[in-house]
Amino acid sequence: MKGKMMADIYSKGSIIQPRQLRRLNGKRVVFMSGEEGKIAFPYIIIKRKKDYQPVNIMNRQVFKEIKQIRNGRVTLAERVNSSSPLYSTGQGLSKKKTQTSYWRKKDES
Repeated sequence: MKGKMMADIYSKGSIIQPRQLRRLNGKRVVFMSGEEGKIAFPYIIIKRKKDYQPVNIMNRQVFKEIKQIRNGRVTLAERVNSSSPLYSTGQGLSKKKTQTSYWRKKDES
């Protein structure tokens, strides 16, 4: 298999790429400046004063400004300093899908 393998965002210490943030939809993002936003892939919605501003996650400069990704109090990913990559902490996410499949019904017997 040619090319790089996709890093597993569920394991500790893996480097997260912008395209992998699709799996983290709805999670909180903390920027280096202290601002907070919410992931709505491919955007991060930031509340500034009284209005909401979308910024594109795929923009390399915006992605470099992300300091933490949080799910409530649990930190999912963190950047140690501004020049380091965004590392996964291995906490707060499970590999199991939480949604049920509606097209495959169970037998009621």
